[in-house]
Amino acid sequence: MQALTITATMPHGVVSSRPWGVALDGLLSSVLWHRRKREARESNDYLIFQPDQVPEDLDLPLARCGDAETPDWHWMATFADRLPRFDEEIIDLRLQTAHTNRSRLQQLVPVIGTYAVSDRRGRYQRKYIPVLARPCSELTWNAVGDAELIRDLLQDLPAIGKHRGTGEGVVSQWTVTDAPDTPWWSAGHEHEPGILGRTAPLRCLQDVAELRTGPAGEAPIRPPYLHPASRTPSRHPAR
Repeated sequence: MQALTITATMPHGVVSSRPWGVALDGLLSSVLWHRRKREARESNDYLIFQPDQVPEDLDLPLARCGDAETPDWHWMATFADRLPRFDEEIIDLRLQTAHTNRSRLQQLVPVIGTYAVSDRRGRYQRKYIPVLARPCSELTWNAVGDAELIRDLLQDLPAIGKHRGTGEGVVSQWTVTDAPDTPWWSAGHEHEPGILGRTAPLRCLQDVAELRTGPAGEAPIRPPYLHPASRTPSRHPAR
C-alpha cells in the first residue's frame, strides 16, 4: 500500500447529481461487482439483489481508515476533484431527447396508429431531458492502495458519472502515479492540505486543527453509497 494520485482525462466534462465528485471507492466497487455478475452468468448463475439484506463490503485494493469491526470505518480514498477550478460553479446545460422505440412496440402489436403513439402529444410524446454537466479537463483522486490492482480495475471504466449511456463522462485516459511525499491520512481524506476531499466520520476530524469542510450530517461513508447501512455522523467534502 502506498499514497497515490489517480487522474482521469475528461474531454467532455462529467455529469454528477451531487455538488462534489464521484467517489473512487464507489468506482472500484462497481467494477468488482460487474465482474462478479459476469462470472456468475458464465457459470449459468445469477446474482439477485436482496433489498432486505446488508450489502457485502467488497475487498477493494485500498487501505482502510478505522477498525473494520466498527461501523464507521471507510476506505482511504477521496472523491473526485475537478480541474481546472473556477471561482464560481459553472454548469453546462445539455439537452437530451427521449422518444418511444417503435421497433420495440411492433413486437407487441403489428400496426401502430399515428394518433395512438404520437411524438408530439400524449404520454408517448418526445421528451427533452436537461442534463447538468460540469466542465472539466481532468478529475483527480487521492488514495492509499495498491497501484497495480487499481490500474487493472480502472481499465474497465471507459466512462463515469451519470448519463454514460448517452455519451457523457467519457474518460480518454487513466493515470495512477505514486505520491511518496503525501502523508497517508492526507491521501485518504484531503484534496490538498486543509481541504476535506471526502465524506468523513467525525472521529477522523477530531485531531485536525485547520480543515475546511462541507456541512455536517448523517451520510453513507463507503459503497454502496445509496444504501443506508453505513450512514454515520460525518462531514461532507469542502468541494
